[in-house]
Amino acid sequence: MQIDTFFKKMSLPLSGKTLVVAVSGGPDSMALLDMLNDIKKKYQFKLVAAHLDHQLRSDSFHETEIISKYCHQKKIKLVKQKWPTKLHPESGIEEAAREYRYTFLLQVARDNMCDYLLTAHHCDDLLENILLKLIRSGNPREMNSLQAVSGFHDVLLLRPLLTIEKTELLEYDHQKNIAFIIDKTNNQDDVLRNRLRHNVVPLLKRENSAVGKNALRFSQQLNLMTSLIEKHFTQLNKPEKFLGVAYRITRDSLCSLSAQEKIFYWQSFIWHNWHIRVNENLANFELITYQDYFYLLKSEVSFFSKAKLIQLDQSFSFGKRSFFISTSWHKNPLIGEFYAAKNIVLSAGSLTNGTKLLLKSGQHVKSKKKFAQSGIPSALRQYCLTVYGEGRPIFIEQTYSNQFVLADSQKYYVYLNN
Repeated sequence: MQIDTFFKKMSLPLSGKTLVVAVSGGPDSMALLDMLNDIKKKYQFKLVAAHLDHQLRSDSFHETEIISKYCHQKKIKLVKQKWPTKLHPESGIEEAAREYRYTFLLQVARDNMCDYLLTAHHCDDLLENILLKLIRSGNPREMNSLQAVSGFHDVLLLRPLLTIEKTELLEYDHQKNIAFIIDKTNNQDDVLRNRLRHNVVPLLKRENSAVGKNALRFSQQLNLMTSLIEKHFTQLNKPEKFLGVAYRITRDSLCSLSAQEKIFYWQSFIWHNWHIRVNENLANFELITYQDYFYLLKSEVSFFSKAKLIQLDQSFSFGKRSFFISTSWHKNPLIGEFYAAKNIVLSAGSLTNGTKLLLKSGQHVKSKKKFAQSGIPSALRQYCLTVYGEGRPIFIEQTYSNQFVLADSQKYYVYLNN
């Protein structure tokens, strides 16, 4: 079982690199660690083992003992940590454990300035994952989440065992006399993954012993098709950040896409920006079609910021953004400008519903009309920064600036803090 074949096939250099391996103490990760240790001297790379004791079982310390003993014998650096029991949630323990584990692995990778982070997912894991995601969501992106090479924040995540079946890894461990622990909870059918592993996968293998290889082929083909779609999306205009909480794009920019393709476009955009996989309903996100634009924002509680006094050239916060107002020109991003009396008392916050705005003619207009003219949907209007001059709105982001200008008025600039 030549692990270096994977790196050659993927054109990934090994010489002088630092590899961090996620090691659980099970047969799969112990086999991977040993394979890499066998070629470490040949390619002169640094090998680091990372182990997290989830403390979900009273005897979980045995895994740490086995890994520590192996790493000590082989002179491999080991970074180990425990998941504090006080952080264990009452529900959703599996997802919470995964999140904590990958946070730990990312930290180890960064601390060791690693080039590659490796996990021991194998062919059977891939098949189980496809079945699991098919049952839960049917989302192609989720079904295709286990890739041989993928990005994980600022680290390259590798899964070099996807072509190898579980039985092959067990045989490798026995031949090399490698100690490992079988997690007894994996024998229980209390979670869907275990039920698939014990009942469905064996049935599929009896029907076709090559079903694991077929799963790999399916994953590779799906990845290819997804990549082609992604390339097409890159040729389209990208949504722009809007008001610090949303993204917007003109409807014309996506006019070449069908309704189903638009959904896939937004799923892709959400994945790349928030690293969240969503279904066709874009769960936890809101897509608003208003006038000539599409607006995408996270579904959040309503926002309102009461107006507070501000000083010129001093930073102030509004929502998730920071601003300052000045009478001088700065290189910071310019949000807008307005005229007002010198030394006027300024405050900033959200605009109260129903507020009327003063026009140049001396008449007033309802703010909702100005928002509509600016193409801003009601869900985003409270996120528009409003500047008040002695209690009267004299500037609304993207919408309005004071039209009642006196002869001795001064020009003010509204800037976004970098």
